[in-house]
Amino acid sequence: MKPMLNKLASLVCAVMLMATALLAAPASAVAAPATAATGTLTVSSSNAEFNGKEVKVWQMFSATVTDDGANASYTLKSDWEPFFKELLKVSVSGDELSRKAYDYVFGLGKDNEQAVTAFAAKAAQWAKKQPVSPTKTAVAKASGNKFAASFPALPYGYYVVSPAGGSTSPERNTDAILVNVVVAEKTIELKSEYPTVDKTVNGGNHSHSQIGDVLSFQLTSKVPDMSEYDSYTFKFVDTLSKGLTFKKETVVVKIDGRDLNPADYTIDESTIADGKTRVVITMNDFKNKHGQQAGKPLTVEYKAVLDKDAIVGDTESGKNNVRVEYSNKPGTSETGKSNPDETYSYTFGFDILKTGNATQKSPLAGAEFSIRKKGQSEYIKLIVTNAQNGTAATVVRPAEPDEPNSVDSVVTPESGKITFKGFDEGTYELVEIKAPNGFNKLEKPFEITIAATYDPSGVLQSWTVNKGNHDAAINIVNKKGALLPGTGGMGTVLFTLVGAAVVGYGVYRKSTRRVNA
Repeated sequence: MKPMLNKLASLVCAVMLMATALLAAPASAVAAPATAATGTLTVSSSNAEFNGKEVKVWQMFSATVTDDGANASYTLKSDWEPFFKELLKVSVSGDELSRKAYDYVFGLGKDNEQAVTAFAAKAAQWAKKQPVSPTKTAVAKASGNKFAASFPALPYGYYVVSPAGGSTSPERNTDAILVNVVVAEKTIELKSEYPTVDKTVNGGNHSHSQIGDVLSFQLTSKVPDMSEYDSYTFKFVDTLSKGLTFKKETVVVKIDGRDLNPADYTIDESTIADGKTRVVITMNDFKNKHGQQAGKPLTVEYKAVLDKDAIVGDTESGKNNVRVEYSNKPGTSETGKSNPDETYSYTFGFDILKTGNATQKSPLAGAEFSIRKKGQSEYIKLIVTNAQNGTAATVVRPAEPDEPNSVDSVVTPESGKITFKGFDEGTYELVEIKAPNGFNKLEKPFEITIAATYDPSGVLQSWTVNKGNHDAAINIVNKKGALLPGTGGMGTVLFTLVGAAVVGYGVYRKSTRRVNA
């Protein structure tokens, strides 16, 4: 009986000790919060320019959150004490400064977006200039049909979020964002706009032209918001394909449709790899001169000539692109780059084979041709770039404006072949000025039609010559000239023989009459 009483007493003591421990335990151990102590913040945007941009977050206040996430108590992080001491003009610290900082931010008001936005810009600018390490850093990546930067396991609190700079939205005025992370999943949509640029040629995304034609280019962007910067770098970096001659004197830069003074920008031109031309248009003293025009359209217009180096029917060699480079970190000289925008410039050509027989295609030398666009009377001035006397083709192209040594016609070599390069889409007339010796000249001009198709982005899909393979030479046949009849030769002999027969018959008749008499 005694052992049983001892066991019972031990059990009672154990229960009492457990109860005492539970009563003595802190409340957090008795009732664990229903929500986690950290959450995931996602910053997203549908703007492709956000892809690859760096985003930083700083925790300004830590937070203790109620189970439903509807309320929280905040404590100022020590890193941010200097900021609020300067902002509030106070010398207090610790809990007292924390309360004053909270009251100040709360007092900005939920509905006073302008004041909150200005505070966010000031806080982000301070954090970037101070030796305050961000709580976390992430890079935006493709996520479904958007782009997002994700910050997992952020301690609950109040954060300053700063994506790489470059807002062009006058309503936004800053790239900085203030956000509460007080739930397990928090997503915010990026309101800033990054500088972008669009490029057109002759009003579209591609051109088809003849050597010597003048092409009109336009670059379109927006004046960025520069309120967080002491100075601001902004430049267009434009690459023209081989075969385009940039006309510097034609450049016009406009903001909101008004021409800028040429002193407001600098133009630098250079030749780079593969014969391409690099044109850099840099805005001078941009913030001071145009800082109040955020969001206004910024355009560059210029002209270029399709020149003798243009390559026939090639997408890669005809590609042109432009990007903008801009300041993206206040207080530094760091810059970001926009995604490039592309246009394409195309030219075409065709081959002819002059023959004296449609089936055997025996080549003919000595046929002289001029060429003009259908419906026009003037012939296209030509430059012979590769004259031939053997089995190769003679190569010609349209002359550039005022180019010396141009000709109005070209003659087929022994091969009978001529390659015409650097022509636009459309229908042309080959006019035979002179036929080879012993052959008749063509009765009428020979028509040649170049046609092309493109995809929606301006990339060449296919092109034909007279609805056929553009690589196949077009056979142009001359017929031999038959000799016309003349007086003499066989005609005279026949006439003499007939005459002699008639005379002989007359003699015979006379002799017969004598005999009969």
